[in-house]
Amino acid sequence: MTTNKVMKIHEFEDAVYYRASCDCGASHCDLTIELERDKEVDMIFMNMYKDVHWCSYWQADGFFKETWVKIKAALRILFNGHIKVEESFIFKGDDHIDAFLNAIKEGRDYLKNNPE
Repeated sequence: MTTNKVMKIHEFEDAVYYRASCDCGASHCDLTIELERDKEVDMIFMNMYKDVHWCSYWQADGFFKETWVKIKAALRILFNGHIKVEESFIFKGDDHIDAFLNAIKEGRDYLKNNPE
């Protein structure tokens, strides 16, 4: 059972998924948490998925400057294979943090106790 902006969205034999809402209220900021158990090696993996946004207009004055920023980023991806970005996730209050941690514990317990 999860509460306060954290909910279970899928449950399978070897995996369980939760969605945590960012306190900013925008759905594109939500975090999807996947807990997956590999019984062969007795490990539980936790993956977190989030849409990360990059603002090409940040500190760009006008159309041409913004376009140049986009071109530089595209070239970085093309030649380096990646681009470095970061995104925040906002927890508001202890209840929000506790719900997040409880979801992880609940998923772990489900995967440990789920017979194959």
